[in-house]
Amino acid sequence: MRSVCRLVIAAALCIAAVVPAAWCGAKSEAAGKDAGIVTVTDLAGRQVTLKLPVKKVNINASGSGGAFLAMSALLGTEVADYLSSWDAGLKNNRFDMYEEYRSKIPALDQVPVVGGIGTDLNLEKLIQLKPDVVIWSVGSRDQAKEIAEPALAAAGIPIVYMDYHAETIENHTKTTRLLGRLFGKEARAEEIIKFYTDNRNMINERLAKTNTKPLVYVELGSGYNVYGNTYGDTMWGAMIKNTGGTNMAEGIVQNYAPVNAELILSKNPDIIILAGSYWPANPDSVRMGYLSNEADTQQQIRAYLNRPGWPQLDAVKNKRFFAIYHGLARDLYDAAAFAFLAKCIHPDLFVDVDPMGMLQEYYDRFLPYDLYGVWMTHLE
Repeated sequence: MRSVCRLVIAAALCIAAVVPAAWCGAKSEAAGKDAGIVTVTDLAGRQVTLKLPVKKVNINASGSGGAFLAMSALLGTEVADYLSSWDAGLKNNRFDMYEEYRSKIPALDQVPVVGGIGTDLNLEKLIQLKPDVVIWSVGSRDQAKEIAEPALAAAGIPIVYMDYHAETIENHTKTTRLLGRLFGKEARAEEIIKFYTDNRNMINERLAKTNTKPLVYVELGSGYNVYGNTYGDTMWGAMIKNTGGTNMAEGIVQNYAPVNAELILSKNPDIIILAGSYWPANPDSVRMGYLSNEADTQQQIRAYLNRPGWPQLDAVKNKRFFAIYHGLARDLYDAAAFAFLAKCIHPDLFVDVDPMGMLQEYYDRFLPYDLYGVWMTHLE
């Protein structure tokens, strides 16, 4: 492993020799302003000096909370022109989204794939493509420190870490404002931030009116025959907690993992929420997103009632059994996911709120893509 590291860093050092000197070393504040060189603070709290606006970037986590969808909202149909390279996360993990997006922006098919940090990253190829900056999710930093950060620094390519994974208004706002600055789209970023914060604040203000916290069980809807992952104080688990529910898995599951059937039956949750997606390899999974229709999704959710004891659960008997698209977390449109969860948990407080309408508004106002299919639903 050490020899591989040396080779990668050596390659980076060779490439660094042809990188313009403006990338290397910090500039004075006055010179920076004249040359378009600025210092920004990323979501890891790092001071990063780079030339703005950026024209070519590498991104990771394209299908799971990376910069791609925010870039789409900021840059519109030109988003592919700004990508020097990316990972295959969107294509592999959100295939239905990828198919819709590339139908609107065919150039996405031509963006070089260099893999993702911690999985299959080809660092040498990433550097050869000479992005102005690498934009990675802050959760990647621990894996990036040993090899990627030194190699990129040697090549004169700065890294900016962003964070939509924390699912907080603060980090969503900071990340969007940072991306707006990087691409010279500050006004557009503020418009998106206002949409997001207005909706999140509305949800929080309504939730402040109640002290009740119904018990919620959330499960990845990968098929009724096998119990899928549930979430501790992360992703859907954290979102349940922040929308006025008691997450059944909190204190039992650290990040995400299945729990046994006996635990679910003994806890008898008030509400069940499945997170569906497009998983053709799992024919019993809850298919949601673009390549889905309501009739099939209803049938796939209803199959969960074949599990022993599930028809007797309070959530089922009281018709509080829901499903949401798994990809609706960790991005700016997750305001709609928060609204949906809040309405599932406290319907009396959100009678006049239309979460699907909120998602549609976000697509109509900010994204260069259409929206169709099943994204949120309730077992009939």
